[in-house]
Amino acid sequence: MSTDILFTGWSGTQIVPEAGVWTSPEVIPGFCFDELVASWNVVTPPGTWVEVAAQVVAESGERSGWLVLARWSSDPAFTSTSVAGQDDPVAVADDDTILGRDGHRFTSFSLRLRSFGSARTPRASLLGAMVSAGARDSAPGPGAVPRGTVVGGVPAYSQQLHRDRYSQWDGGGQSWCSAASTAMIADFWGVGPTPAETAWVDYETPDPQVPFTVREVYDESFGGAGNWAFNTAYAGTRGLVAYVTRLRSFAEAARFLEAGIPLVLAVSHQDGELTGAGYVTNGHLLVLTGFDEEGDPVVHDPASHRIVSDAEVRATYDAGELDRAWARSGRIVYVIRPADVALPEPPTRQPNW
Repeated sequence: MSTDILFTGWSGTQIVPEAGVWTSPEVIPGFCFDELVASWNVVTPPGTWVEVAAQVVAESGERSGWLVLARWSSDPAFTSTSVAGQDDPVAVADDDTILGRDGHRFTSFSLRLRSFGSARTPRASLLGAMVSAGARDSAPGPGAVPRGTVVGGVPAYSQQLHRDRYSQWDGGGQSWCSAASTAMIADFWGVGPTPAETAWVDYETPDPQVPFTVREVYDESFGGAGNWAFNTAYAGTRGLVAYVTRLRSFAEAARFLEAGIPLVLAVSHQDGELTGAGYVTNGHLLVLTGFDEEGDPVVHDPASHRIVSDAEVRATYDAGELDRAWARSGRIVYVIRPADVALPEPPTRQPNW
């Protein structure tokens, strides 16, 4: 089955809430889609928060209500959350993703950003969404990659060093793969938390950035730190441009690495499906830093049971095996970069970044 993917975003001065609300134009991707993942980069003044919602139009012409994907703030005093239990006959808001209800597919969408709280206006630098069709059914195929291309300088953080710490956040570090991966990328770009910001971490650790990031990305309704959009939203508060999208192959991923941009990949694999990983998972995040001379992916994987120090986070996996694990998420990635680091040119048909 072919994979249709489109990323559409608005940035900067285009996003100016009037009376606290900004609504995007309606976007017609040119194909019927079955999933939508929104992304936002917003800095909220203390005491304020934003609501991110999407509306979709089904093939039948039925229009969903405004489905809330997040009530979110960069103020740590606010408990950010997705919204469970929204009853709509057309679509379902499933944490960070909008899906069709009872087989519905969609022809268009709009996004809405509403601000709440004090009279001070949040600063929104990006609001966008990735829509896709057939992504989770796409055939494995790593594609041609440049061998020996590795982005240097990416730090390596093990989530396993934080096992059972701060168990109120999804049971502790054994579940913190997404936050650990996001923390690696933020520190790679030099915008991670300072020692003063992490001073509240009350146990000895070489990586206080990891629990700090967990606190910032935790989704109260989801009950975890793995909400894709919350992770990129946090990166946006550190001055980065960050969003969730899908890629079609490792060949597309390699274009980011050649531009000096490491990626966070969502994967899923069971026993024996990813040689050398040492764990199984229904959903996991890791950092792709490059490809070795054989064309196999080089990653910083925060979860391996073999890890007893950060030095052991770096791993090389078989390209076909990792691609199959990545394909189970529909090849989701976090794209996180400074504004002055140029993206590779996207595909001219259905640009997905």
